[in-house]
Amino acid sequence: MSSTIRRSLAAVGLAVVLGGGLAGCAGSVPKDDVASAIDGKLAEQNIGADAVTCPEDLPAEIGKSVRCEFVVDGQPVDAIATVTSIQGDQANFDITTEARPIAKALLDEKIAEQVAQELQTQVDGADCSGDLAAEVGKSVTCTVTGGGESIDLNVSVTSVDGGLINYTLEQA
Repeated sequence: MSSTIRRSLAAVGLAVVLGGGLAGCAGSVPKDDVASAIDGKLAEQNIGADAVTCPEDLPAEIGKSVRCEFVVDGQPVDAIATVTSIQGDQANFDITTEARPIAKALLDEKIAEQVAQELQTQVDGADCSGDLAAEVGKSVTCTVTGGGESIDLNVSVTSVDGGLINYTLEQA
């Protein structure tokens, strides 16, 4: 069996302009404003992100960045906001996304769902050997069980683009 499962997240390359009483290169963009900007840009792309959070304010200095986080379909994704320019009291920044490894528990759940859907059969569950790294060529083995039978599958990453992880399932 071979199939491709795509995360429901596209790479995000976004430019954002936020004001906030910045004075030249002094000051910062409040973390809640950065998180709101990320959430808004994701929504514009029809990406249903949950819980966009930033740990700290974004310093209003060209080249400075803050790594934020959001969740799509249970999978945490990093969003990096980097200041590209300062114009008066506005900080202009780009947002890029980076995939994180898919945690074993989430991978177990997603593989079981995918196999059940593709084979149109009852699946009791899946047990993967660990997290799936967000790196092309990395793989884990998952044992899928159902109806008293089990099958081992190799789950291999075929591409990573921003927050998007593509991987295939093949019988081990």
